[in-house]
Amino acid sequence: MTLTVAVLGIDGSGKSSLAQALPVVLAAELEIAAGAAGDDYWVYGPDQDHLAPHFHPRGMPLAARLSRLTRRWAKRSAGNPRLYPYLKLAQMLFQDDAAVAIGRRYRTAAMVCDGNLLLSATGRAGNYRTRRERATPADIAAAYRHLLSSSPLDVEAASRLPALGTAATVSRWLRRIGFDGVWLPDAVIFLDLPPTIALQRIGHRGQHVDAHENLADMTHARESYVKAVAAYTQITGRQACVIDAEGKTPGEILRIAFAYLQPQLARASEAARQRVLGTSPDAGLKTALNPGYVFRYLLPRFFSGAWRELTFPLSGTGRQLLAEGYSAGVMRVIYDHDRQAQGILDRVFFGYPLHRAVYDRLQILVDRLRPELEARLRRRGRLRIFSAPSGFAYDLIRPLEAIIAADPGAARRIELVAADLDPHGVLAPELKARADRLGVKFRMILGDITAEATRAEIASGGPYQVALFVGLSSWLPKPLTVAHLTWLRGQLAPDAVLVTDCFSADTYAEGGRYAGYRASYYSPAAYQALLEWCGYAGLEAVATSGRDRINHVFLSRARAGRREPARTG
Repeated sequence: MTLTVAVLGIDGSGKSSLAQALPVVLAAELEIAAGAAGDDYWVYGPDQDHLAPHFHPRGMPLAARLSRLTRRWAKRSAGNPRLYPYLKLAQMLFQDDAAVAIGRRYRTAAMVCDGNLLLSATGRAGNYRTRRERATPADIAAAYRHLLSSSPLDVEAASRLPALGTAATVSRWLRRIGFDGVWLPDAVIFLDLPPTIALQRIGHRGQHVDAHENLADMTHARESYVKAVAAYTQITGRQACVIDAEGKTPGEILRIAFAYLQPQLARASEAARQRVLGTSPDAGLKTALNPGYVFRYLLPRFFSGAWRELTFPLSGTGRQLLAEGYSAGVMRVIYDHDRQAQGILDRVFFGYPLHRAVYDRLQILVDRLRPELEARLRRRGRLRIFSAPSGFAYDLIRPLEAIIAADPGAARRIELVAADLDPHGVLAPELKARADRLGVKFRMILGDITAEATRAEIASGGPYQVALFVGLSSWLPKPLTVAHLTWLRGQLAPDAVLVTDCFSADTYAEGGRYAGYRASYYSPAAYQALLEWCGYAGLEAVATSGRDRINHVFLSRARAGRREPARTG
């Protein structure tokens, strides 16, 4: 059974950010499937994601599509007090139905929603009424019972409430036809923030300010939310999590929300599947014969880049990918493709959006790492760098080559520690040879970076001023990603920087799913929240993305102190 969670708060409180970040942490720490419903829809799993923007291999409920449509209409009508409330109610109605449908379809342990129809409508309703006398929490609880189970309203309560006749009729008929858009959540998180602070945050966004985002309306909305939360407790007997959001960082708020939900989800916590993403040598044939791949992905997405996948078995680089997956060797071919002559089929392969994103990532890393390394060499004199998984370390070797070419003496002040599985035995010899040519001190550690023995060897070379965790956040199961990033934080110097990246879902993700790949996809905001959770200043990090906006690179400083990951038995 899915635990439904509603995140409430006035505009500027951070509720939308929390609603998107919280399921990522729940999936990683509790090893459950957790979904998000808001501006878009996500289902995060411990070792792979099942639903994301542009990625819905099992389809998207109609209500989810309608909620996004009505959200856009509501946003455009924010200045119209007659039209906006009805469009917003419709959007929330569809969103709540979609949350239930997605939770059922993907068997999520939790669905975290950005608001809730009944509770959010209570928070805003007063701004669109002219009556002076305001409803009490008991009145609101009576209204909820009336809408949910047709319980009669007494005359006195009805006098302080808006007319509910039409709403009650609609709610009753929706229940009869099986539409799940009117319900109270199993858990509520309310971000309580003074309206003056919220308005300051809204102003700092530099975006258009909606008509209802003013001190009077937001003060009234906050008061109404407080009453709605009290009414929720009266009618359900469950305590909401009320977080004083003033003076707390988003990371601190995320931890409080997680601690509130953790006991409620303890029984749903399941063992993470440890199989790392990969594909079999005959994946191309199996994929081509899969009816779902052809009719639900290839044909609808044919002109969005999917057609290129049909050529993979026909080119040398494509066959190498099908045989090895995204190995260090395949990544090297993608990185070096601009330095070699290419045939037509090779150009098709390298023009695939995911492969363009991988190539762009290298250029971004080189451009961002060189000034970072130069600045640290000037400040500290010596520099200790750790990279895992290292692959052929193009992202480090290229900026180091440029730095040492300009200042040959810098090589003596650089120490590089790299770690990788190196199953084919090709990485260590080449990296050692390139390090020797540069004149930098180098050590290669072979092994699984999540294994204790490998970690002990890595830790012996620390603390590190620069650490790279690039190319693995999508492949590694979320619990292992969080555990590794948290552990790595403890191996870094106080002023260290983490260089890392994530991938967002797009057309390629659905094709990869049918080919047997298991992957995690993050929006930049979700990955920033994950970094914050693991002990980095993730929310301060700025994402740099390639031309397709599929891959996002971050340089995030390490926060003071260390954090051990939360675990349940």
